[in-house]
Amino acid sequence: MQSDVPVLVVGGGPVGLTLAIDLAHRGQRVLLVEQRDGPSAHPKATLLGSRSMELFRRWGLDEEIFAAAIPNEHPYYIVFTTQLAGQELHRFRSPSINEGRRREPAALQRFRELQWSPYSKTQIGQQALEPVLRHHAEQLPGLEMRHGWRCDGFTQQDDHVVAQLVELATGTVQSIRAQYLAVCEGGSGELRRSLGIRRNGRGRMRSNVSFFFRSKDFLPAHGLGIANLYFVFNPGSFGVFTAIDGVELWNYQYYFLDPTRSTEELDASAILHRAMGKPFEFELLQTMHWHHHQSVARQWRVGRVFLAGDAAHLFAPTGGVGMNTGIGDACDLAWKLDAVLRGWGGEGLLESYEIERKPIAIRNSLISATNSDKIDMVMDETPEHIGGSTPVAEAARRELARKIRWLARQFNSAGTHLGYRYVDSPIVIPDGTVEPPDDPSQLTPSSWPGMRAPHAWLADGRSMLDLLGRDPVLLCFDAVDHDDEHLQSEAQRVGMPLQLQRVNDLAIARLYERRRVLVRPDGHVAWRGERLPEDAQGLLDQLRGIVAVRGGG
Repeated sequence: MQSDVPVLVVGGGPVGLTLAIDLAHRGQRVLLVEQRDGPSAHPKATLLGSRSMELFRRWGLDEEIFAAAIPNEHPYYIVFTTQLAGQELHRFRSPSINEGRRREPAALQRFRELQWSPYSKTQIGQQALEPVLRHHAEQLPGLEMRHGWRCDGFTQQDDHVVAQLVELATGTVQSIRAQYLAVCEGGSGELRRSLGIRRNGRGRMRSNVSFFFRSKDFLPAHGLGIANLYFVFNPGSFGVFTAIDGVELWNYQYYFLDPTRSTEELDASAILHRAMGKPFEFELLQTMHWHHHQSVARQWRVGRVFLAGDAAHLFAPTGGVGMNTGIGDACDLAWKLDAVLRGWGGEGLLESYEIERKPIAIRNSLISATNSDKIDMVMDETPEHIGGSTPVAEAARRELARKIRWLARQFNSAGTHLGYRYVDSPIVIPDGTVEPPDDPSQLTPSSWPGMRAPHAWLADGRSMLDLLGRDPVLLCFDAVDHDDEHLQSEAQRVGMPLQLQRVNDLAIARLYERRRVLVRPDGHVAWRGERLPEDAQGLLDQLRGIVAVRGGG
């Protein structure tokens, strides 16, 4: 049966937009439906990690994202206080956006993460990121977006899905046939529930309330200067302020460590003034009640329906990993759907989506939950008199500062964002070597099969990442030979768009560890070896999900 559209994406947040954009850049027709008419009103997620920025780099979106982010020149500070206008306990420093862009020697020496990626952390609220992605999506042929529409349900057959769409303003109902349906509607959507998919993990961890507000008085009131995050360690005022635009938009996550306390009837002025340590002028824009989570869906695929983003996993926000994990989901799923729709990918590609991404969601959500536990533990041990002027209070602050320095190490998170790898994937060919360390705080760059291909700067100013990201690529660290051309011709025979890239750089060759490295369209290593295997067809068939053959070169 001919489909109306190859892929229907339900949900127009960062994950749904990323998936639709990636597919459209690959030439696929996509329909995206989203209930909201505009971007998220609340800055739910506020951090793009370096890997997400690398993925957006492929579409030339990094400069637009920087323009919408907090002021690029501001150093990335995380400040810990008793109250904002009280005592500062510790200050954690990461590179500013501009330090990452300019790659100045002093910054490169001070911040190791700038050697591992063209980007460091980019602070941008979801409400500011979505318009950038949506504007880009509107320029892409083959991508149709319907805002103000809802998917009320679907049925599926062996070769298609039929979804029922409703236009909220008019009540107009339309049935759409698609070859595949991607559910990116968030954690509270009904489509996952309609599939009967439960979640595993710790579930709800604790309650929080976020106050999104506008205030030009905020910075002068505390005098700490601009920071990305301001943590408040004061009984009755535990929480964190987040810079949304670094000028007048701020968000306060008010933490409820006591699960018996009601989060419903709250005095925003009293809470914000207590956290500040004195009154200040503000305009409350929105209040949101939510929970920390550590939850991962038991299934990520049912037939022709796939889950991604919050529909597949829910996180604690400590670490800024939730949205970034969803962006990774989208970019993994996009190239696999595209390969199958074009005919060169097999069913094994679609089966590999859950096999690869679910362990990453478990890894990342546990890292985030552990980060949250550390913060909660130190907050819960904070004495009532922490802000006092007595010798006892001063001693308590010294002890609290020691604990905060310990937990602040979690904000060195480059390894979390860049170091995930697909272990035991059916479309990755292991070579029997020892797996590099998986350390949340730092990266061991490697071409180990399943890992992200390492970044390095080429002599012409490009990153190695700029050679990757659309089609499969065979990186050749010496002259292209007959075997390489034979592999390419075998790929062409089955419709697989394999590119050959000669890299004439000894330092980069040492970084990549083998003379031949085969990289997937998502930038992860599929195979490496000193020479190509004799069975070129077998190598390609495993990468494209046709057969499962083990063995390295």
